Amino acid sequence: MQYVVSSPRHRPGGTPVTSSPTRPGAPPQEMHMPTERRGKTYTVEDAIEAMGLGWFQAKIFVVGKMITAADAMEMMMLAVLSPLVRCEWALSDYQVAFITTAVFVGMGVASPLLGIVGDKYGRKVVLVIVTLCIGYFGFLTTFSPSFGWMLFLRGLVGVGMGGSPQGFSLNAEYVPSKYRAKLLIFGTVFWTLGSIFEILLAMLVVPSLGWRYLLAFSSLPVLATCVGLIWIPESARFLAAAGYLDDATTILEGAAKMNKSVLPDGRLVKSPEITLGRPRDLFSREYLRSTLQVWLLWFGVAFTYYGMVLASAEVLRVRNKDKTSHCNCVYLTTEDYTTMILSSLGELLSLPINFFLLDRIGRRWTGGLCYLGTSLFFILIQLDVGLNTLTTFMFFVRAFSSACFNFVYIYSSELYPTSIRTLGMGTASAWARVGAMLTPFVAQVLLSNSIQAATWVYGALCMLCGISCFLLPIETKGRALPQMVSYNSDTDTVDLGESLPGSSYVSEAEAEEPAHVATVSGKRGAEGKRGEEEEMFTDLGDGGR
Repeated sequence: MQYVVSSPRHRPGGTPVTSSPTRPGAPPQEMHMPTERRGKTYTVEDAIEAMGLGWFQAKIFVVGKMITAADAMEMMMLAVLSPLVRCEWALSDYQVAFITTAVFVGMGVASPLLGIVGDKYGRKVVLVIVTLCIGYFGFLTTFSPSFGWMLFLRGLVGVGMGGSPQGFSLNAEYVPSKYRAKLLIFGTVFWTLGSIFEILLAMLVVPSLGWRYLLAFSSLPVLATCVGLIWIPESARFLAAAGYLDDATTILEGAAKMNKSVLPDGRLVKSPEITLGRPRDLFSREYLRSTLQVWLLWFGVAFTYYGMVLASAEVLRVRNKDKTSHCNCVYLTTEDYTTMILSSLGELLSLPINFFLLDRIGRRWTGGLCYLGTSLFFILIQLDVGLNTLTTFMFFVRAFSSACFNFVYIYSSELYPTSIRTLGMGTASAWARVGAMLTPFVAQVLLSNSIQAATWVYGALCMLCGISCFLLPIETKGRALPQMVSYNSDTDTVDLGESLPGSSYVSEAEAEEPAHVATVSGKRGAEGKRGEEEEMFTDLGDGGR
């Protein structure tokens, strides 16, 4: 029987284990265990399920969601900042759009690179880099002497934002499987709070101090989050996968103590490794159509959601310009800021929408209705109505588009097998970045010239995405989730291997046994379901927005 070699690192304040093991070939970790526990093993997944949900996860959740709120502040700032710098530097519509695009270009370039760093050096290292980058370069933008410098510095802020999903990964890696999906949906609250806080900050700061102070004050929360990372541990899943089993054990023991629970009997071992899928698996006969449709859905949701964030300020600016003068230098009023706050609250409506519909009518119908709802209310924005009615339309656009975001994350993570889940989510996220890069040219350029044309672009795209949802070939509600894709050379078919049944602990020999294989026709049962639920929201590749 082969055992995992103990980590070369050792526990803080302790000394490396050097005495001989209790039995030939046994790892050093086992020699101080009671006799009845020797030979038993457990994985990080088993430990996390055993410790349950408690104060340990709460502190990680708060810090991780503070990063989410900081991201939301940066995104909402782009909407608030646009009318201000347009006036001061006499910028054209295209120049204003490029400020937003620069942020998403930075995110698109940095996201895969920081993902590699996170997999090699750990999640916490990346989060420190991310918070320092967003806060530092966000603060430096305060001193931008020209449009070119602002473009460059906002792009560097985007580089930091490209790694912020690591905070979501760290959260997910410590949460028991049955709570992960619910916490993903609940995370919307922090994004909404960050957006509202930024608008309130703009209301207080901009009229008296100007936009430069707004940038300075907006950078402080994310820098405070960097300090909070001192009390957050590294991912035990990462440490175990990297071979640092002693460190992972120390963290898990402390977590169990904080949650007033106990770990499974035995010693910690690496999780059974699976064969990683290949890019061509995304285009296999089983997944080709789903992959193409999911890419459209991710493109559409990012294009629409960020478009509404930017358009919320631009629509109000255009309305004010039409009522006052034809000068581009039109500032937002207190009434306008109030409208933006109320419309942002619409994102909270996405919580009951997702909670009640996803498991009642299924993923496909929920996604389709959310996209069609976004389409309807986006088109209604072009009507010449009062401010209260306009606020209502914007409220429901934010509500349904936010619900669409939750839907695409959940559906995509359930669609693909574990072996290509991160690959599938990563490629889909890339299309979301493309949508986010292009949407400023509709929300801030086309809309400035014609509200009707811009809203029809968004409405038509959402309508197309809604129809695509209804036509998705796979409904993932109640579906047994696969572990890997394997090819049968004799029959030229694709088989999906399901995960092993869950247990409180398994021996290493049992953990190394190959998973049983189920065909695509989709046998369902308890076997494999628990393990897959554990994997579902661990490595989504993006996370957050």
